Amino acid sequence: MSNNEFSVRLDRSGKCTSISRRTLLRAMGVSMALPSLGLMRPSNVVASEAAKAPVRLAWIFFPNGTNADRWLPKGAGKDWELSPSLAPLAGNRGDFNVLKGLAQVNAQSLGDGPGDHARSAAAFLTGAHPFKTDGSKIKVGRSVDQIAADVYGRATRLASIELGTEEGRDAGGCDSGYSCAYSNNISWRGESLPTGKEISPQKAFQRLFGNAANQESMSDRQQKMQRSILDFVSDQRQQLERISGAEDHRKLDEYFTSIREIEQRMTRFTIPVQLPDGTLEPKSKPENITEHIRLMYDMMVLAFQTDTTRLASFMLANEGSNRTFPMIEVKDGHHSLSHHENNESKIGDIAKIDTYYSEQFSYFLNKMRETKEADGSSLLDNSFIVYGGCISDGNRHDHHNLPVLLAGRGGRGIETGRLIDFPEYTPMNNLYSTMLEHIGMNDIVFGDGNGKIVLS
Repeated sequence: MSNNEFSVRLDRSGKCTSISRRTLLRAMGVSMALPSLGLMRPSNVVASEAAKAPVRLAWIFFPNGTNADRWLPKGAGKDWELSPSLAPLAGNRGDFNVLKGLAQVNAQSLGDGPGDHARSAAAFLTGAHPFKTDGSKIKVGRSVDQIAADVYGRATRLASIELGTEEGRDAGGCDSGYSCAYSNNISWRGESLPTGKEISPQKAFQRLFGNAANQESMSDRQQKMQRSILDFVSDQRQQLERISGAEDHRKLDEYFTSIREIEQRMTRFTIPVQLPDGTLEPKSKPENITEHIRLMYDMMVLAFQTDTTRLASFMLANEGSNRTFPMIEVKDGHHSLSHHENNESKIGDIAKIDTYYSEQFSYFLNKMRETKEADGSSLLDNSFIVYGGCISDGNRHDHHNLPVLLAGRGGRGIETGRLIDFPEYTPMNNLYSTMLEHIGMNDIVFGDGNGKIVLS
């Protein structure tokens, strides 16, 4: 069979019953990722085997700690109450578990003096204590997402994606003698090599859906002709719809509509010019941070939906960010407010920011829950999503009893809607080792981890 030919399996009526994803894309010349479709699965495969969707892992980080009294829920098991700062997640209560008692002790000073913000971001996914330097001799440890990418990332076109909303340099000092590389990254490819993050929705979109072998020329053509990526594959889409069934038609329409909507929204999205340098002030600030955050969440959903990658990290802001939030009437910077010294007005503003981030997370969870797999389950069913930070209370700069939610059921094996109270100072990395076990990476212990935790 030549490279330009392909075969499909037909039933007696001539209807297509199965075709592999690789064969389909190669034959049609499609350069875009596609969702999982029914016609890509053999019709004679037992449902329990065909229905196995991959587990996705994601880590979403927010900076500067919280007002712990208003963020951490009270109760235990199924009997717990949403806190004021988590109120926007009322409709998602059954989508996640609240995890109390987790800690990252290596974010503490351990004799190195101030610099909690830099240490917090550096330790969040590594569980390691960063070497204090504002020079080039940075050293911390490998992060869980990149440990997973070594093995799990081999199954997808992109081993992992790293997203953010704020620029951040990796040189110079940003926090009390600590390198900016620590404050501005949570993903570490090597102990001295931050993975970096993409803050442009447009570039993230091109990376996910452009032709990897000809990305630059495709981008140039789009700019010159002002055409959508979807326009380049419209003929192939029609071919695909001709051989697919009603359910696949629905999924394709849902998929392409979501891409079109993102493209249309991105035409209205710009990142302004750079601001003056500041150790804790963002170097750039989007005109519309809500749209920026939601676009990045959309990128994660589409990346998981198309199986372009199964691993993602997202920094909602750099650690120590002094971003303002005028859309919720918070005019002072986030980092400045976090040192509220029990000022009720500042505490109220911190609670507004915490609530705002919860609202955006609810948007993401809804998207994940509404996006269906080929077997009818949701992306959220087949995911583990950590949402949290590495400072519990921003005023105290503590790193135990961290604010952490774990969303998703990890392949439908975990009961959600609970508050799980672990022993105080349980290593956060024990959670990560448990997550790795759900993707077949057993007995992985790193950072300050010393085992696994029980989620079932």
